[in-house]
Amino acid sequence: MERKVGLWINHLKAVIVSIANKKIYIREIISNIEKQSRPLISDSVDSPVEKSEDLRNPKSEILLDRYYNVIISLISDAESIWIFGPDDAKVELEDRLRTAGFGARVVGIETVAELTNRQLALKIQQRFLRKPVTKANSK
Repeated sequence: MERKVGLWINHLKAVIVSIANKKIYIREIISNIEKQSRPLISDSVDSPVEKSEDLRNPKSEILLDRYYNVIISLISDAESIWIFGPDDAKVELEDRLRTAGFGARVVGIETVAELTNRQLALKIQQRFLRKPVTKANSK
């Protein structure tokens, strides 16, 4: 069975779209890493600025490691893997796939804002299930 996978990922969630035997399967994985706020260092004492981001603390690193391991276990049997995402998570996943020996299966990596599951499934179908357009014979 030939399996092709496209996935959208950020540090909070991944959506895996698998195509096998011309059937589409969609699965969401949640990282359980919470975004936190912290003040940014500012030149002006009068204007504290806050930025929302996931802090790289030991607990977050453990959760992120588990998150990537789960994703890799779910896609490791794919022949082709296409990765999308808005941030560094897509590159981090690609690096881990290469380290795990699956790098040759990665057929592309793209920066893409969040898509609905339906939009993502359609994008992956168009990539992996391309069929030549043929004109019907008219009589």
